[in-house]
Amino acid sequence: MIKRGLLLLLLSWGPATLLSAQDHAYVDYSVKDGLAGSTVYAMAQDRQGFIWLGTETGLSRFDGTKFRNFYTTDGLPDNEIIKLFVDSRNRIWIIPFKNSICYYQHGKIHNQQNDTLLRNLPIHSEVVAVVEDSSGTIAISEADAIHLIDPAGKLTTIRQFGGLPFFLVQAGLDERHQLQFYIGGPFRDDQLVSLRNGQLVLEHTVDRQGPNNYSSTFISPPLEVHEDGDSLHFIDRRHHSQFRLPLPKGFINISPLNDSSVNLNAYSTALLIDVNRRQVVDSFLAGRTISGVLRDSEGDLWFSTLGAGLRRLGARAVRHYSFESHHTSLPVFSIAKIGHTLYVGTENFHLFTSQDDGRSFRDQHLYDFFSRGRITAITALPGNRGIGGNRSIDGDRGLVGTDAGSYLVTPGKAPRMLWQYGAEKALAVSDDSTILDFDGLGAFRRRLADGKLLDTIWPGRATCGCRSADTCYVGTLNGLYAVAPDKKTFCLGDRFPILKARIAALQRAPDGTLWIATYGEGLAAYKEGRLLTRLNTGNGLTSGICRSLFITASDIWVGTDHGLNKITVTDTGYRLVRFTSANGLSSDIINAIDVEGENVFTGGPDGLTQFNEDDLAASTSCRLSMTDIDIVGHQWPPDTTRFALGYDQNDLQFGFAGISFRSGGSMGYRYRLLGLDTGWKNTDQPSLHYTSLAPGNYELQILAFNTFGGASDLLALPFSIARPWWAWTWLRILLLLGIGGLVGSLFQLRVQAIRRKEAEKTATATRIAELEQMALRSRMNPHFIFNCLNSIQLYVMDKDIVGANVFITHFSRLIRQTLMLSARPTISLREEIDYLSTYLELEKTRFEDRFTYHLEMMPEMDRQSYSLPPMILQPYVENAILHGITHRPDNKGHIHIRLVREADCLVCIIEDNGVGRNLAAQYKSSHPNSYPSQGMDLTAKRLVLLNSTLHPPITVQIEDLEAPDHRPLGTRVVIRFPV
Repeated sequence: MIKRGLLLLLLSWGPATLLSAQDHAYVDYSVKDGLAGSTVYAMAQDRQGFIWLGTETGLSRFDGTKFRNFYTTDGLPDNEIIKLFVDSRNRIWIIPFKNSICYYQHGKIHNQQNDTLLRNLPIHSEVVAVVEDSSGTIAISEADAIHLIDPAGKLTTIRQFGGLPFFLVQAGLDERHQLQFYIGGPFRDDQLVSLRNGQLVLEHTVDRQGPNNYSSTFISPPLEVHEDGDSLHFIDRRHHSQFRLPLPKGFINISPLNDSSVNLNAYSTALLIDVNRRQVVDSFLAGRTISGVLRDSEGDLWFSTLGAGLRRLGARAVRHYSFESHHTSLPVFSIAKIGHTLYVGTENFHLFTSQDDGRSFRDQHLYDFFSRGRITAITALPGNRGIGGNRSIDGDRGLVGTDAGSYLVTPGKAPRMLWQYGAEKALAVSDDSTILDFDGLGAFRRRLADGKLLDTIWPGRATCGCRSADTCYVGTLNGLYAVAPDKKTFCLGDRFPILKARIAALQRAPDGTLWIATYGEGLAAYKEGRLLTRLNTGNGLTSGICRSLFITASDIWVGTDHGLNKITVTDTGYRLVRFTSANGLSSDIINAIDVEGENVFTGGPDGLTQFNEDDLAASTSCRLSMTDIDIVGHQWPPDTTRFALGYDQNDLQFGFAGISFRSGGSMGYRYRLLGLDTGWKNTDQPSLHYTSLAPGNYELQILAFNTFGGASDLLALPFSIARPWWAWTWLRILLLLGIGGLVGSLFQLRVQAIRRKEAEKTATATRIAELEQMALRSRMNPHFIFNCLNSIQLYVMDKDIVGANVFITHFSRLIRQTLMLSARPTISLREEIDYLSTYLELEKTRFEDRFTYHLEMMPEMDRQSYSLPPMILQPYVENAILHGITHRPDNKGHIHIRLVREADCLVCIIEDNGVGRNLAAQYKSSHPNSYPSQGMDLTAKRLVLLNSTLHPPITVQIEDLEAPDHRPLGTRVVIRFPV
């Protein structure tokens, strides 16, 4: 054992050796990601934030999530695109390898076949550059001509300078942002000329050696560069200074980054030049052929390559470290910053340590009896000051667990094995003198000084574990178990099914919450017998397969097989930020995590990644643009701001893109359709589809959110869907009116038909009534004649010839009136009064002046304007004479007839001072007549028939007149005729 230990010591400790390599963190995009071609010639970012890429096999537009490709079938003159330029109107000018030009705007490629402006633009040779000056004039420069397009669309072409043709090398802008051109030719020196008032003006002649080359010539407001022999001549216009730098081997071109930086692109590297410092300050992508570099609006650098697609360099604070042993790359499985020392555990039992923030690493090979073996756990030892017991400052001592046992490590000293065997999964400090050991054989409590086994906590295989208060929690392949101090064991999966899954990592937070990472079911939080929360892909976690876990005072960091997740618990829930290879991580598989303030370390198959969280999130932006509008299968320009649709154009699909390249395509969206939705909805899909929208006014509102919580401006798209012609309000009103009119007409016709039938019925009833009245009147006439003949008989019997003659005269006149009036339905009031006067005179004569009478009528009444049925009043007058007056013992009888107007009635009042109805009835019973009196009965029946057709009816009221001592004074009859 002593020999074996010496051998281990000799093998594991030696002179310091740098066994790591550091590089920038790049994100790769290739044809498999949707890029049109692997050879990329040109790049540009438009004003919406899209990155445009000219490739050998098409044009690509990238929004950070997906590529949209354009080809000749979309309107490109050629699929090989070598230059791009974005002007102030957000037109993307596209220069293909073929001698032509086109531009993209409003969702369409405008070329020389479908655009009037371009149709008049003659392109006969290679287009060198497209430039725009401060006034909005576009200069399209081909090898032997300059074409100027002013803001109004007027085209001017310049083909000569000083009376001679020229060869255009490059175009750009001067300090005042006016157009400037570098020209040459077989009969002239190289010259820099400016455009003044539509004319080329010489600025200066360029003294140089060697052939001119547009790729090595650069003109911008702050800088002028041209090739001179084996160097590049830089002219700093701002500081009025010049300097030269060696021409890189395999030089391709110059890419401007900002006012003080340019990039020199070559076949094997890309060099960053700081113009102020006049030197190379960084290099990128050694061994790659770089065709161009673009700095985007977030400050990230994009590298186009010839044959290797596209690379993006995110926050330059992200650093990658790769570790090798015998030319074999070593994956990282554990990380810990203990005090000032960074420990990194890899495959093959290699432990790398650094005390200078990763600038250099020492390799310690802990075990060499077999090569396959991982360093799986690193933890600080007690007695070292630090955060939460996981940090060490004094001595930087740590305990390292491997697949072959555990070691005590201290910087500057050889590792010391504490115990052997058992593949370590997790190590946790129990107290100042003991350690909890979780490995493939079980969970144990060991003495720190020598690793001696003190107690077996769990007898089966453990995957991880930790201690909380007096309870030891053991993760296994079959779930999570709690072991009490008395060794009673509880399976938490019996209460919470998620905790029956394979447990990958386990840690206790400062507030006592136990965070449990599972291998397939996501993350869970457990405290005091309750499952507080559960996170998986459905609520934001990059993957349900968790591999590592790290807890700080305020955050929970979870490593999965699809990236790193930072979870911040808030009062209202939690906030989740995701980091993936799209953000610069060397791999999406996160085996280990360590966080020191804003510095984050992750370990994976490709080595170690270090980044500053604040730097990675700094300068991020979030933009939102509409990319597609599809209405019933027809494409509309995506920049349409307001549109009106027909009633049948109600199937709408909207495509949009949230652009935040540092989010690596991890975007979220909130949206609502005003006019349909009452609240906001969430989605992670960049499209919305609305079918069968009802007519009305709508406004689609969308917000985008990047992975850092940044929000875009509100994208609002108002539109309206018209009502169908049959739903127009005026038409509906017209239809309703028409239907109403038709119904009204039908109703009116029906009413008229009913009225006709009713009129016919009424006429029939009236005719029947009239016939019945005529019959009644015909019955009344004999009755009256009978009485009159009786009176004549008395005259004859009394041999009163003169009286009989007078009576017969009056009688004949009354007979004529009766015959004439009884045949008519109504008579005038004058006729009625005349008739009654004749009758009363006749009766007065017959009864030898035993009574007097008086006919009274209001003076204002017109006798001719009132009409009433004939033979109605006479029976009541007759009844007053025969049954009232004649029974008086004296000759002082009197009949008073009054005619007055009351409201809508003509009132006839007949009063007599006879003996009254009671006494008359007694006389009638004691002296019965030989014939019955039918006058009152016939009149009553006539009134019933008349009232069947009158409204209001004729009413009759009979009153007995009495003295205060109840002595009868006569009878009053009140008859009311409706006027």
